[in-house]
Amino acid sequence: GLSETTYRGYVLIIDNRVVPFFREKNLKLSDITPKDIQNYYIHTLKNTSANTVIKHHAVIHKALKYAVKMELIPDNPADKVERPKRTKYIADYYNIEELTKLFKALNGDRHELLIQMTAFYGFRRSEVLGLKWSAVDFERNTITVRHTVLETMVDGKKMLIEKDTAKTKSSLRTLPLVVGFREKLLALKETQKENESLCGDCYNKAFKAY
Repeated sequence: GLSETTYRGYVLIIDNRVVPFFREKNLKLSDITPKDIQNYYIHTLKNTSANTVIKHHAVIHKALKYAVKMELIPDNPADKVERPKRTKYIADYYNIEELTKLFKALNGDRHELLIQMTAFYGFRRSEVLGLKWSAVDFERNTITVRHTVLETMVDGKKMLIEKDTAKTKSSLRTLPLVVGFREKLLALKETQKENESLCGDCYNKAFKAY
């Protein structure tokens, strides 16, 4: 089955992109032709990537396949449409000069350690947001990526989805905890203990690492 994050992503594609396009053209399900679908791809490519449109194609094809199964339409028009070619992802990294400027600008900011660790370890946004104290082993000096936090829309409202398993085995990984970050994390942990002691029941334990 689909993960909740993937499912919500499909719902957003249908509600925000696919349905408005075909509704504006007053097309019924039985009226949709391969040309209409191709026109949707051309329209969508104006403001999004080919890789994203490929996801749209998968959603449209699956929906129309189900419509065929339910005998709502005789065949699947998406079968006759050529989907866009996947574009190769080319990562854009900060160079040393850019990182130096970034770290100077963050000096003293409450997110300084968070961004330093992200730059050093190459964490994905969902991974760094999902860091918890349970991921840090001060005895073995390791930090393990196994928890993610993603933002999605549910009924028009932003919602955070936590997952305890990484998407792939390559995402689930254990990294060395370097001395500099070990010291900073220990200091942060001690500060949080003091704050928790002072605040008592009012202390917010959600996303406790940061």
